[in-house]
Amino acid sequence: MNQFTESNITLCFPDTNFFRFADCDGYKALSGNHFKEMDACWYDAQKNKYWLFELKDFSLASLGSDSIETKTWDIVKKAVDSLSMFLASKHQYQYANILNIDFPIVPNATTTFKFVTIVHCSSSQKANIQLINNSFRSKFKPYAQIFGITEYGVMEHSKAMQFIEDVEIQ
Repeated sequence: MNQFTESNITLCFPDTNFFRFADCDGYKALSGNHFKEMDACWYDAQKNKYWLFELKDFSLASLGSDSIETKTWDIVKKAVDSLSMFLASKHQYQYANILNIDFPIVPNATTTFKFVTIVHCSSSQKANIQLINNSFRSKFKPYAQIFGITEYGVMEHSKAMQFIEDVEIQ
């Protein structure tokens, strides 16, 4: 099975339509300039949908209000930068050739995107993950509206295992 593990979370993809921006030379060239990426991407060919996953382990982190705000902005930055790479390829901008991302398909006008951050955390932190989700949804909402993205959020690991059906979460 095609799988990826990070932050005490394993994603098991049903086929080989997944990739990591971190493996692409063009992304590596940009990453030293505060450019970020989501951990794993999978293309669901039946639904013409790209899933973008960010995996976090906050089990040992302090999640005070300042920390929640910082972590939320990091998640937003990763989502926006990842979306930018998709859009560069979709619209065939010059740097898209340098990115040289091996997309299963280059997104088209009907391709949809789903941004999911899954957080491994202690039971005492679960309420804070909901706060991060609320903050992320608020901050990412303008981007979602501009690009017609309707599915995005942050959830803790055990909920992801229950609610995400297209990709097996361990």
